[in-house]
Amino acid sequence: MAILHLLANPNAADACRAALAEGDALLLLDDGVFALPAVVDADVRLGVLDADAVRLAVPVPVNVARLRYADFVAWVAACDRSATWA
Repeated sequence: MAILHLLANPNAADACRAALAEGDALLLLDDGVFALPAVVDADVRLGVLDADAVRLAVPVPVNVARLRYADFVAWVAACDRSATWA
């Protein structure tokens, strides 16, 4: 059962990372993009909301998906449930 973890609070990065399981996905949005260095090597599908990364001037490695809003909706639809880390 895949979970889409939505990380909006960089202070929750460690707890979020500990909760990740095989098959899960992690999307960083809003200030959560600042947690990218703490989760970039997580063994899950990883993405950032592109508009937030640009707005906050956070560099995004090539191995991290940059999602537009339509992509965000597709990730939500592809997972069984979601968990928000705010």
